[in-house]
Amino acid sequence: MELVDLLRVGVRWGHALAAVVWVGGSLFYLLTLNPALALLGDFPERRALLGHIGRQFQEVVSLAVLIFVLTGVVLTVDRLTQPTVTVAYVLVLGVKIAFSLWMFWLAQQLRRHPGPAGGKGVTAQMRLGREWLQSPNLLLALGLVVYLLAEVLKVLFEGSIVGV
Repeated sequence: MELVDLLRVGVRWGHALAAVVWVGGSLFYLLTLNPALALLGDFPERRALLGHIGRQFQEVVSLAVLIFVLTGVVLTVDRLTQPTVTVAYVLVLGVKIAFSLWMFWLAQQLRRHPGPAGGKGVTAQMRLGREWLQSPNLLLALGLVVYLLAEVLKVLFEGSIVGV
């Protein structure tokens, strides 16, 4: 195995680990932590605990996003310079990048405006639409789709190598 191959493995590992931290952490937060803390009711201690956990998680996610973006750029350049790259691969990669950018934007929006979408002159239907488009659930769903697209890319790339 050459040094370039070892670097590729390291970059792929870093990219996958960053995705696992963000998406896995979000799954834990949504499916385990929130329901467990909901049993405590709406006490000031619960809100303080959630705030502290949220700040800690945000630090981890910020680092994961940085690693995710840097390794993603390296992986994109590496794969697109391969002679076996297909149009299908490029299209799926474009969708994955678009969804990833949407995730990053949504995470920023949730960090800046954690409360429900509202305001004067906003109808209930508009508020529901905003809440759906800016919800942590959508962030998690996008993360799972991006993870799925990564697996599709792997299959497409491996298929293009076998076909050579």
